[in-house]
Parts: sequence; structure tokens; C-alpha cells
Amino acid sequence: MSVDVVCGKCGAKIANMRMLKSIKDVMRPYNSKCPSCGQTLSPSEFSVDVQKN
Repeated sequence: MSVDVVCGKCGAKIANMRMLKSIKDVMRPYNSKCPSCGQTLSPSEFSVDVQKN
């Protein structure tokens, strides 16, 4: 199983995780901003989409 973290504004893939970890840990290297569009990412405002491959 893998999980993609995607920017809600521009749709850019920020990270791909093979093991679940805190969203704060995922955003830390990017200073809580999307590396593509600069949108500030909030750890309290996110949604989850599940797709079967």
C-alpha cells in the first residue's frame, strides 16, 4: 500500500509514503508549503481519498 500526499490547490504530488506517518512529518521538509505553488499547507485541514488500484 502507498499513500500520495497531494496539494489541494494545484494538485501537485508532494510525497508518496509506503508507511503511514504523521502529516506534520511529511510537511516538515517543505516548511509546510507546497513546493510547486507555495500554498500554505495546514495539518488540520486535509482530506483523504481512497482509490483501489
